Amino acid sequence: MSQKTYTGLLCTLSLSVCIISASCAKGSTTADTTVSDIKIRLAQNEAAATDRVVEIQMDIDGFNDLDYLRVVKETDYGRLPAKHGKAVLSDRFTYVYQIKETDPEHLTLEFTAFDASGRSSKTESVRIINEVQAAAKFMTLSNLQCVSRVTGAEDNGHNGLPSVKYTLNNRTDLKYNVGATDLGIVWEMSQNKFGLVFGDTYGADFKPNFSAPGPNGGSWRSNVLLFSNDTDLSNGLQINGAATDGGQAKEICFSAHNTSGTGDFTSIPTAAIHANNADYIHYMNIKTWTGWVTNYSSLYKSTDEGNNWERLSGVNFAGESNFGQCGYYNDNGLVYMMATKTGRSDKPHLARFDEKDIENTDKYEFWNGFGWVEGREAAAAPLFDDKVGELSFSYMPELKKWVLLYFNETRYEISLRYSENPVGPWSDPMQVASGRDWPQLYGSFIHPLSRNGTTLYFIMSMWLPYNTYLMSIDLKESK
Repeated sequence: MSQKTYTGLLCTLSLSVCIISASCAKGSTTADTTVSDIKIRLAQNEAAATDRVVEIQMDIDGFNDLDYLRVVKETDYGRLPAKHGKAVLSDRFTYVYQIKETDPEHLTLEFTAFDASGRSSKTESVRIINEVQAAAKFMTLSNLQCVSRVTGAEDNGHNGLPSVKYTLNNRTDLKYNVGATDLGIVWEMSQNKFGLVFGDTYGADFKPNFSAPGPNGGSWRSNVLLFSNDTDLSNGLQINGAATDGGQAKEICFSAHNTSGTGDFTSIPTAAIHANNADYIHYMNIKTWTGWVTNYSSLYKSTDEGNNWERLSGVNFAGESNFGQCGYYNDNGLVYMMATKTGRSDKPHLARFDEKDIENTDKYEFWNGFGWVEGREAAAAPLFDDKVGELSFSYMPELKKWVLLYFNETRYEISLRYSENPVGPWSDPMQVASGRDWPQLYGSFIHPLSRNGTTLYFIMSMWLPYNTYLMSIDLKESK
Protein backbone atom coordinates (compact mmCIF):
# COMPACT_ATOMS: atom_id res chain seq x y z
CA MET A 1 0.00 0.00 0.00
CA SER A 2 1.71 3.21 -1.08
CA GLN A 3 0.72 6.61 0.17
CA LYS A 4 2.05 8.17 -3.02
CA THR A 5 -1.49 8.28 -4.27
CA TYR A 6 -3.18 9.96 -7.20
CA THR A 7 0.02 10.68 -9.12
CA GLY A 8 -1.76 9.71 -12.27
CA LEU A 9 -4.13 12.61 -11.71
CA LEU A 10 -1.44 15.20 -11.44
CA CYS A 11 -1.22 18.00 -13.96
CA THR A 12 0.67 21.20 -13.54
CA LEU A 13 -1.34 24.39 -13.53
CA SER A 14 0.27 27.78 -13.94
CA LEU A 15 -2.06 30.03 -12.07
CA SER A 16 -2.02 33.83 -12.19
CA VAL A 17 -2.32 35.49 -8.81
CA CYS A 18 -4.70 38.25 -7.94
CA ILE A 19 -5.25 40.33 -4.85
CA ILE A 20 -8.62 41.00 -3.28
CA SER A 21 -9.79 42.56 -0.08
CA ALA A 22 -9.71 40.12 2.85
CA SER A 23 -13.28 41.01 3.62
CA CYS A 24 -14.60 40.14 0.19
CA ALA A 25 -17.05 37.25 0.21
CA LYS A 26 -17.25 34.65 -2.50
CA GLY A 27 -18.96 36.09 -5.53
CA SER A 28 -18.04 39.71 -4.66
CA THR A 29 -17.79 42.15 -7.54
CA THR A 30 -14.84 43.96 -5.91
CA ALA A 31 -12.06 44.40 -8.45
CA ASP A 32 -8.95 42.25 -8.11
CA THR A 33 -5.45 43.71 -7.95
CA THR A 34 -2.41 41.75 -9.11
CA VAL A 35 0.02 40.56 -6.41
CA SER A 36 3.36 39.81 -7.98
CA ASP A 37 5.12 38.09 -5.10
CA ILE A 38 2.56 35.50 -3.96
CA LYS A 39 1.34 32.64 -6.14
CA ILE A 40 -0.30 29.30 -5.42
CA ARG A 41 0.46 26.53 -7.91
CA LEU A 42 -1.48 23.29 -7.59
CA ALA A 43 -0.45 19.95 -9.06
CA GLN A 44 -4.03 18.80 -9.60
CA ASN A 45 -7.51 20.19 -9.87
CA GLU A 46 -9.39 16.94 -9.30
CA ALA A 47 -8.77 13.84 -7.16
CA ALA A 48 -10.60 10.62 -6.40
CA ALA A 49 -10.68 9.46 -2.80
CA THR A 50 -10.53 5.69 -2.62
CA ASP A 51 -8.89 5.08 0.78
CA ARG A 52 -10.09 7.99 2.96
CA VAL A 53 -7.09 10.22 2.24
CA VAL A 54 -6.48 12.75 -0.53
CA GLU A 55 -3.13 14.45 -0.97
CA ILE A 56 -3.03 17.82 -2.75
CA GLN A 57 0.39 19.07 -3.72
CA MET A 58 1.09 22.78 -3.99
CA ASP A 59 3.87 25.32 -4.33
CA ILE A 60 3.56 28.77 -2.77
CA ASP A 61 5.67 31.31 -4.65
CA GLY A 62 6.56 34.38 -2.63
CA PHE A 63 6.35 32.34 0.58
CA ASN A 64 8.33 34.95 2.54
CA ASP A 65 5.38 37.35 2.22
CA LEU A 66 2.81 34.76 3.32
CA ASP A 67 0.87 35.32 6.54
CA TYR A 68 -1.53 32.38 6.40
CA LEU A 69 -3.28 29.93 4.11
CA ARG A 70 -7.06 29.69 4.18
CA VAL A 71 -8.65 26.36 3.25
CA VAL A 72 -12.41 26.20 2.71
CA LYS A 73 -14.31 22.93 2.41
CA GLU A 74 -17.41 23.46 0.28
CA THR A 75 -20.30 21.00 0.02
CA ASP A 76 -24.02 21.28 -0.64
CA TYR A 77 -24.38 21.69 3.13
CA GLY A 78 -22.25 24.83 3.37
CA ARG A 79 -18.71 26.19 3.66
CA LEU A 80 -16.26 25.30 6.42
CA PRO A 81 -13.12 27.51 6.58
CA ALA A 82 -9.81 26.74 8.30
CA LYS A 83 -6.81 29.02 8.80
CA HIS A 84 -3.20 27.76 8.81
CA GLY A 85 -0.36 30.08 9.81
CA LYS A 86 2.98 30.41 8.06
CA ALA A 87 4.84 28.71 10.96
CA VAL A 88 3.41 25.30 10.04
CA LEU A 89 3.75 25.66 6.26
CA SER A 90 6.50 25.75 3.65
CA ASP A 91 6.86 26.87 0.06
CA ARG A 92 6.47 23.21 -0.98
CA PHE A 93 3.51 21.74 0.81
CA THR A 94 1.20 18.73 0.59
CA TYR A 95 -2.25 19.31 2.03
CA VAL A 96 -3.94 16.13 3.23
CA TYR A 97 -7.69 15.81 3.47
CA GLN A 98 -9.18 12.90 5.41
CA ILE A 99 -12.57 11.75 4.15
CA LYS A 100 -15.30 11.94 6.81
CA GLU A 101 -18.12 9.43 7.09
CA THR A 102 -20.57 12.32 6.57
CA ASP A 103 -18.88 13.63 3.41
CA PRO A 104 -21.04 13.66 0.25
CA GLU A 105 -20.16 12.11 -3.09
CA HIS A 106 -18.56 15.37 -4.26
CA LEU A 107 -16.89 18.23 -2.40
CA THR A 108 -14.49 21.06 -3.16
CA LEU A 109 -11.45 22.40 -1.33
CA GLU A 110 -10.53 26.06 -1.93
CA PHE A 111 -7.07 27.46 -1.19
CA THR A 112 -6.27 31.16 -0.73
CA ALA A 113 -2.97 32.68 0.41
CA PHE A 114 -2.98 35.92 2.47
CA ASP A 115 -0.15 38.34 3.16
CA ALA A 116 0.35 40.37 6.35
CA SER A 117 -1.68 43.30 5.00
CA GLY A 118 -4.72 41.10 4.38
CA ARG A 119 -4.36 40.91 0.61
CA SER A 120 -5.08 37.53 -0.97
CA SER A 121 -4.10 35.46 -3.94
CA LYS A 122 -6.57 34.12 -6.42
CA THR A 123 -8.53 31.29 -4.89
CA GLU A 124 -7.67 27.92 -6.42
CA SER A 125 -9.69 24.78 -5.90
CA VAL A 126 -9.60 20.98 -6.10
CA ARG A 127 -12.73 18.92 -6.75
CA ILE A 128 -12.81 15.68 -4.76
CA ILE A 129 -14.77 12.63 -5.87
CA ASN A 130 -15.60 10.61 -2.77
CA GLU A 131 -15.47 6.89 -3.60
CA VAL A 132 -15.05 5.67 -0.02
CA GLN A 133 -17.61 3.05 1.00
CA ALA A 134 -15.93 1.20 3.85
CA ALA A 135 -17.81 1.09 7.13
CA ALA A 136 -16.01 1.69 10.38
CA LYS A 137 -14.65 -1.45 12.01
CA PHE A 138 -13.19 -2.01 15.45
CA MET A 139 -10.14 -4.01 16.47
CA THR A 140 -10.22 -6.67 19.16
CA LEU A 141 -7.21 -8.31 20.83
CA SER A 142 -6.96 -11.82 22.22
CA ASN A 143 -4.65 -14.71 23.12
CA LEU A 144 -1.56 -12.88 24.37
CA GLN A 145 1.33 -15.36 24.70
CA CYS A 146 4.98 -15.37 25.67
CA VAL A 147 6.13 -17.58 22.81
CA SER A 148 9.84 -17.94 23.51
CA ARG A 149 12.88 -16.39 25.11
CA VAL A 150 15.06 -14.67 22.49
CA THR A 151 18.30 -13.87 24.37
CA GLY A 152 20.25 -15.06 27.40
CA ALA A 153 20.62 -18.45 29.09
CA GLU A 154 17.94 -21.11 28.88
CA ASP A 155 15.63 -20.86 31.84
CA ASN A 156 11.89 -21.26 32.03
CA GLY A 157 9.53 -20.20 34.79
CA HIS A 158 12.05 -19.81 37.64
CA ASN A 159 14.91 -17.58 38.82
CA GLY A 160 12.68 -14.58 38.12
CA LEU A 161 12.07 -15.54 34.52
CA PRO A 162 8.62 -15.81 32.93
CA SER A 163 7.29 -19.09 31.64
CA VAL A 164 7.61 -19.37 27.87
CA LYS A 165 5.66 -21.62 25.53
CA TYR A 166 8.69 -22.78 23.53
CA THR A 167 12.26 -23.03 24.78
CA LEU A 168 14.72 -22.66 21.94
CA ASN A 169 18.41 -23.36 22.12
CA ASN A 170 19.54 -19.83 21.20
CA ARG A 171 22.00 -19.70 24.13
CA THR A 172 23.22 -16.26 23.13
CA ASP A 173 25.17 -16.22 26.41
CA LEU A 174 27.45 -19.06 25.26
CA LYS A 175 27.55 -18.34 21.51
CA TYR A 176 27.92 -14.53 21.45
CA ASN A 177 28.59 -13.54 25.10
CA VAL A 178 25.14 -11.99 25.27
CA GLY A 179 23.91 -13.02 28.68
CA ALA A 180 21.72 -9.99 29.26
CA THR A 181 20.29 -7.32 26.96
CA ASP A 182 17.08 -5.49 26.07
CA LEU A 183 15.04 -3.94 23.22
CA GLY A 184 15.42 -6.23 20.17
CA ILE A 185 14.46 -3.91 17.31
CA VAL A 186 13.86 -6.20 14.35
CA TRP A 187 13.83 -5.44 10.63
CA GLU A 188 14.14 -7.35 7.34
CA MET A 189 17.64 -6.84 5.94
CA SER A 190 17.09 -8.99 2.86
CA GLN A 191 14.61 -11.67 1.90
CA ASN A 192 14.15 -13.94 4.92
CA LYS A 193 17.11 -12.44 6.77
CA PHE A 194 16.24 -10.38 9.82
CA GLY A 195 18.42 -8.19 11.98
CA LEU A 196 17.75 -7.73 15.70
CA VAL A 197 19.59 -4.87 17.34
CA PHE A 198 19.66 -4.72 21.13
CA GLY A 199 20.48 -2.12 23.78
CA ASP A 200 23.00 -2.18 26.62
CA THR A 201 24.42 -5.72 26.61
CA TYR A 202 26.33 -7.75 29.22
CA GLY A 203 28.17 -11.03 29.17
CA ALA A 204 27.55 -14.65 30.12
CA ASP A 205 28.23 -13.93 33.81
CA PHE A 206 24.87 -12.08 34.18
CA LYS A 207 22.52 -13.38 36.91
CA PRO A 208 18.99 -12.09 37.70
CA ASN A 209 19.23 -10.03 40.91
CA PHE A 210 16.00 -9.68 42.92
CA SER A 211 17.42 -6.97 45.21
CA ALA A 212 18.82 -4.89 42.34
CA PRO A 213 17.00 -5.83 39.10
CA GLY A 214 18.46 -4.91 35.75
CA PRO A 215 21.86 -5.27 34.13
CA ASN A 216 24.90 -6.64 35.87
CA GLY A 217 28.09 -8.47 34.97
CA GLY A 218 30.96 -7.71 32.60
CA SER A 219 31.58 -7.29 28.86
CA TRP A 220 29.42 -4.14 28.61
CA ARG A 221 28.58 -3.16 25.04
CA SER A 222 26.10 -0.34 24.33
CA ASN A 223 24.42 -2.39 21.62
CA VAL A 224 24.82 -5.62 19.65
CA LEU A 225 23.35 -7.08 16.46
CA LEU A 226 22.08 -10.65 16.09
CA PHE A 227 20.68 -12.31 12.95
CA SER A 228 17.74 -14.63 12.30
CA ASN A 229 16.58 -16.59 9.25
CA ASP A 230 13.53 -17.94 11.06
CA THR A 231 10.32 -17.43 9.03
CA ASP A 232 7.97 -19.41 11.30
CA LEU A 233 7.48 -17.62 14.62
CA SER A 234 4.62 -19.80 15.81
CA ASN A 235 7.11 -22.02 17.69
CA GLY A 236 9.55 -19.30 18.72
CA LEU A 237 12.32 -17.18 17.22
CA GLN A 238 15.63 -18.82 16.33
CA ILE A 239 18.86 -16.79 16.31
CA ASN A 240 21.27 -17.84 13.53
CA GLY A 241 24.25 -15.51 13.90
CA ALA A 242 25.70 -12.20 15.02
CA ALA A 243 27.90 -9.32 13.93
CA THR A 244 31.07 -10.23 15.82
CA ASP A 245 34.61 -9.07 16.36
CA GLY A 246 35.78 -12.67 16.55
CA GLY A 247 34.87 -13.92 19.96
CA GLN A 248 31.64 -12.11 20.82
CA ALA A 249 28.87 -9.91 19.43
CA LYS A 250 30.45 -6.50 18.89
CA GLU A 251 29.25 -2.99 19.62
CA ILE A 252 27.68 -1.49 16.48
CA CYS A 253 27.02 2.15 17.47
CA PHE A 254 30.08 3.51 19.24
CA SER A 255 30.01 4.82 22.80
CA ALA A 256 32.81 6.16 24.97
CA HIS A 257 31.08 4.62 28.04
CA ASN A 258 31.67 7.80 30.04
CA THR A 259 29.48 7.21 33.08
CA SER A 260 30.25 10.57 34.73
CA GLY A 261 27.04 12.11 33.39
CA THR A 262 28.96 14.78 31.48
CA GLY A 263 29.76 13.08 28.18
CA ASP A 264 28.96 9.98 26.13
CA PHE A 265 27.38 7.46 28.50
CA THR A 266 25.95 4.99 25.97
CA SER A 267 24.48 4.72 22.45
CA ILE A 268 21.06 3.07 22.32
CA PRO A 269 19.31 1.99 19.09
CA THR A 270 15.71 3.11 18.65
CA ALA A 271 14.87 1.85 15.13
CA ALA A 272 16.33 0.11 12.09
CA ILE A 273 15.43 -0.19 8.43
CA HIS A 274 16.60 -1.46 5.05
CA ALA A 275 16.42 1.42 2.58
CA ASN A 276 18.38 2.81 -0.34
CA ASN A 277 20.14 -0.58 -0.79
CA ALA A 278 21.66 -0.37 2.68
CA ASP A 279 20.80 -0.98 6.33
CA TYR A 280 20.41 1.86 8.83
CA ILE A 281 20.19 2.03 12.61
CA HIS A 282 18.73 5.12 14.26
CA TYR A 283 20.19 5.58 17.74
CA MET A 284 20.27 8.04 20.62
CA ASN A 285 23.52 9.01 22.33
CA ILE A 286 22.82 9.29 26.07
CA LYS A 287 24.56 11.82 28.32
CA THR A 288 23.00 10.56 31.53
CA TRP A 289 20.06 8.35 32.45
CA THR A 290 19.23 10.74 35.28
CA GLY A 291 16.41 12.65 33.64
CA TRP A 292 17.16 10.77 30.39
CA VAL A 293 19.39 13.52 28.93
CA THR A 294 20.38 12.93 25.29
CA ASN A 295 23.33 14.49 23.48
CA TYR A 296 21.94 13.83 19.99
CA SER A 297 20.38 11.15 17.79
CA SER A 298 21.86 9.99 14.49
CA LEU A 299 22.27 7.07 12.05
CA TYR A 300 24.71 4.24 11.46
CA LYS A 301 24.89 2.63 8.01
CA SER A 302 25.96 -0.78 6.71
CA THR A 303 26.44 -1.80 3.07
CA ASP A 304 27.63 -5.37 3.73
CA GLU A 305 24.56 -6.98 5.32
CA GLY A 306 25.27 -5.74 8.82
CA ASN A 307 28.82 -6.90 9.35
CA ASN A 308 30.40 -3.42 9.38
CA TRP A 309 28.88 -0.02 10.20
CA GLU A 310 29.77 3.67 9.84
CA ARG A 311 28.39 6.75 11.60
CA LEU A 312 26.58 9.25 9.35
CA SER A 313 27.64 12.52 10.92
CA GLY A 314 25.53 14.49 8.42
CA VAL A 315 22.30 13.16 9.96
CA ASN A 316 21.79 14.70 13.36
CA PHE A 317 18.75 15.29 15.56
CA ALA A 318 19.28 17.57 18.56
CA GLY A 319 18.94 16.25 22.09
CA GLU A 320 15.46 17.80 22.47
CA SER A 321 14.27 16.88 18.97
CA ASN A 322 10.82 15.35 18.55
CA PHE A 323 12.58 12.78 16.36
CA GLY A 324 15.09 11.60 18.93
CA GLN A 325 13.69 8.07 19.20
CA CYS A 326 11.60 6.56 16.46
CA GLY A 327 10.17 3.68 14.46
CA TYR A 328 10.39 3.16 10.68
CA TYR A 329 8.20 1.58 8.05
CA ASN A 330 9.21 1.30 4.37
CA ASP A 331 6.04 1.51 2.29
CA ASN A 332 7.23 0.56 -1.19
CA GLY A 333 10.03 3.11 -1.15
CA LEU A 334 8.23 5.78 0.88
CA VAL A 335 9.58 5.62 4.42
CA TYR A 336 7.44 6.73 7.36
CA MET A 337 9.21 7.77 10.57
CA MET A 338 7.12 8.00 13.74
CA ALA A 339 9.05 9.53 16.61
CA THR A 340 9.13 11.23 20.00
CA LYS A 341 11.60 13.05 22.13
CA THR A 342 13.91 10.58 23.83
CA GLY A 343 12.31 9.19 26.96
CA ARG A 344 8.74 8.18 27.74
CA SER A 345 6.91 11.43 28.42
CA ASP A 346 6.13 12.96 25.03
CA LYS A 347 3.65 12.80 22.16
CA PRO A 348 4.42 11.12 18.83
CA HIS A 349 5.24 12.99 15.61
CA LEU A 350 5.45 11.83 12.00
CA ALA A 351 7.80 12.36 9.07
CA ARG A 352 8.20 10.70 5.70
CA PHE A 353 10.80 10.62 2.93
CA ASP A 354 11.76 8.77 -0.22
CA GLU A 355 14.14 6.00 0.79
CA LYS A 356 16.88 7.45 -1.44
CA ASP A 357 16.77 10.59 0.75
CA ILE A 358 17.22 8.89 4.12
CA GLU A 359 20.61 10.58 4.56
CA ASN A 360 19.27 14.04 3.63
CA THR A 361 16.96 15.42 6.31
CA ASP A 362 16.31 18.52 4.17
CA LYS A 363 14.15 16.23 2.02
CA TYR A 364 12.13 14.89 4.93
CA GLU A 365 8.46 15.91 5.03
CA PHE A 366 6.91 16.55 8.44
CA TRP A 367 3.23 16.12 9.29
CA ASN A 368 1.82 19.38 10.71
CA GLY A 369 -1.66 18.07 11.52
CA PHE A 370 -3.23 18.75 8.13
CA GLY A 371 -0.43 18.40 5.57
CA TRP A 372 3.20 17.59 4.79
CA VAL A 373 5.87 20.29 5.14
CA GLU A 374 9.26 19.70 3.51
CA GLY A 375 12.48 20.33 5.41
CA ARG A 376 11.00 22.00 8.52
CA GLU A 377 11.16 19.71 11.54
CA ALA A 378 9.78 22.46 13.79
CA ALA A 379 6.46 22.38 11.86
CA ALA A 380 5.71 18.81 13.03
CA ALA A 381 2.58 18.48 15.16
CA PRO A 382 1.63 15.62 17.52
CA LEU A 383 -0.33 12.74 16.02
CA PHE A 384 -2.36 12.29 19.21
CA ASP A 385 -2.27 13.17 22.90
CA ASP A 386 -0.51 10.42 24.86
CA LYS A 387 2.83 9.67 26.48
CA VAL A 388 4.74 7.41 24.11
CA GLY A 389 7.94 5.55 24.95
CA GLU A 390 9.81 3.10 22.75
CA LEU A 391 7.64 2.31 19.71
CA SER A 392 7.23 0.43 16.45
CA PHE A 393 4.55 0.40 13.79
CA SER A 394 3.60 -1.57 10.71
CA TYR A 395 0.97 -1.89 8.00
CA MET A 396 -1.00 -5.18 8.11
CA PRO A 397 -2.49 -5.83 4.64
CA GLU A 398 -5.00 -8.48 5.71
CA LEU A 399 -6.57 -6.07 8.19
CA LYS A 400 -5.98 -3.00 6.00
CA LYS A 401 -4.78 -1.20 9.08
CA TRP A 402 -1.69 0.53 10.38
CA VAL A 403 -0.81 -0.79 13.83
CA LEU A 404 1.29 1.05 16.42
CA LEU A 405 2.82 -0.50 19.56
CA TYR A 406 4.41 1.58 22.30
CA PHE A 407 5.28 1.47 25.98
CA ASN A 408 3.18 3.81 28.14
CA GLU A 409 4.81 4.32 31.51
CA THR A 410 1.80 6.02 33.13
CA ARG A 411 -0.56 3.13 32.39
CA TYR A 412 2.32 0.66 32.94
CA GLU A 413 1.50 -1.23 29.76
CA ILE A 414 2.32 -1.86 26.15
CA SER A 415 -0.42 -0.08 24.23
CA LEU A 416 -1.76 -0.58 20.70
CA ARG A 417 -3.47 1.93 18.41
CA TYR A 418 -4.65 1.40 14.85
CA SER A 419 -5.53 3.58 11.88
CA GLU A 420 -6.36 3.39 8.18
CA ASN A 421 -3.56 5.86 7.45
CA PRO A 422 -0.31 6.76 9.25
CA VAL A 423 -1.48 10.37 9.66
CA GLY A 424 -4.56 9.15 11.53
CA PRO A 425 -7.01 9.45 12.97
CA TRP A 426 -5.61 6.87 15.39
CA SER A 427 -7.82 4.80 17.65
CA ASP A 428 -7.86 5.08 21.42
CA PRO A 429 -5.15 3.00 23.14
CA MET A 430 -5.79 -0.70 23.75
CA GLN A 431 -3.86 -2.68 26.36
CA VAL A 432 -1.68 -5.41 24.89
CA ALA A 433 0.36 -6.39 27.95
CA SER A 434 0.22 -5.06 31.51
CA GLY A 435 3.08 -4.67 33.96
CA ARG A 436 0.81 -6.23 36.58
CA ASP A 437 0.99 -9.50 34.63
CA TRP A 438 4.50 -9.04 33.21
CA PRO A 439 6.47 -7.18 35.90
CA GLN A 440 8.78 -4.40 34.74
CA LEU A 441 7.93 -4.88 31.06
CA TYR A 442 8.98 -2.39 28.37
CA GLY A 443 9.83 -2.30 24.69
CA SER A 444 7.46 -3.30 21.93
CA PHE A 445 9.10 -4.02 18.60
CA ILE A 446 6.99 -5.57 15.84
CA HIS A 447 8.51 -8.41 13.83
CA PRO A 448 8.09 -7.80 10.04
CA LEU A 449 6.56 -11.26 9.61
CA SER A 450 3.46 -9.89 11.34
CA ARG A 451 2.53 -8.43 7.96
CA ASN A 452 1.69 -11.95 6.72
CA GLY A 453 -1.46 -12.45 8.78
CA THR A 454 -3.49 -11.26 11.75
CA THR A 455 -1.16 -12.40 14.53
CA LEU A 456 1.08 -9.63 15.81
CA TYR A 457 4.54 -10.84 16.86
CA PHE A 458 6.71 -8.45 18.87
CA ILE A 459 9.84 -8.39 21.05
CA MET A 460 9.28 -7.38 24.68
CA SER A 461 11.86 -6.68 27.42
CA MET A 462 11.62 -7.32 31.17
CA TRP A 463 13.84 -5.61 33.72
CA LEU A 464 14.54 -8.33 36.34
CA PRO A 465 15.67 -11.01 33.89
CA TYR A 466 17.05 -8.17 31.74
CA ASN A 467 16.41 -10.07 28.53
CA THR A 468 14.02 -10.21 25.60
CA TYR A 469 11.02 -12.35 24.72
CA LEU A 470 8.97 -13.08 21.62
CA MET A 471 5.33 -12.25 22.30
CA SER A 472 2.23 -12.77 20.17
CA ILE A 473 -1.32 -11.51 20.19
CA ASP A 474 -4.20 -12.08 17.77
CA LEU A 475 -5.92 -9.14 16.07
CA LYS A 476 -9.44 -9.26 14.68
CA GLU A 477 -11.81 -6.76 13.11
CA SER A 478 -15.48 -6.55 14.01
CA LYS A 479 -18.28 -4.07 13.31
